[in-house]
Amino acid sequence: MLRHKCIQLTIALSFLAALATTASAQTAGTASTNASSNDALIAELVALRDSFVGQIKAEGFKVSLPPPAIILDNPPSYGDYDDKKNLLHIAVWSALSPDDQARFSKLADMLGEGRTGEQAFEDGVHHWVFIHELGHWWQACEHKTEDFHYATEYGANRIAAAYWRLKDPEFMRRTQRKMTMVIAVMPNPVPDGQS
Repeated sequence: MLRHKCIQLTIALSFLAALATTASAQTAGTASTNASSNDALIAELVALRDSFVGQIKAEGFKVSLPPPAIILDNPPSYGDYDDKKNLLHIAVWSALSPDDQARFSKLADMLGEGRTGEQAFEDGVHHWVFIHELGHWWQACEHKTEDFHYATEYGANRIAAAYWRLKDPEFMRRTQRKMTMVIAVMPNPVPDGQS
């Protein structure tokens, strides 16, 4: 059951990432100009990163890499862990193209929670995607990066789900419900008759 849910989360995240346009491939040099807002966001993300690392240590594991530096920009898929540089790139709302912001507004409307597109972005990207990318950092710490991309992504989703179930079960329930809703409306990418 958990494996099936993690697979569904991977598919839903892939769908959300596919919503991004080529404008989402901007570099770090095009980050938001709102410095005070970015400073507050960096502080929140550092606290979340440190909570994640602290939980790993509390479980009795030793980390082999320092916590990754956080870069606010607009990577494809809204987040990216660079294991060669130990950097975690995460999207910031103000760096999104108007089309991408409109996609998150449409998603927020579809979810029907009375939230704005920016709030849906914050929840999905600065919580779920951010911890998912920290899952890739943990995989690098454990030298468990796979040649098979799907296995690596599946593993990072399992790590993120485990973290959120422990730290904020209500967030994980909301995320699962949202992903289930997204999966229900997205076209099935698997050809008929194939698993």
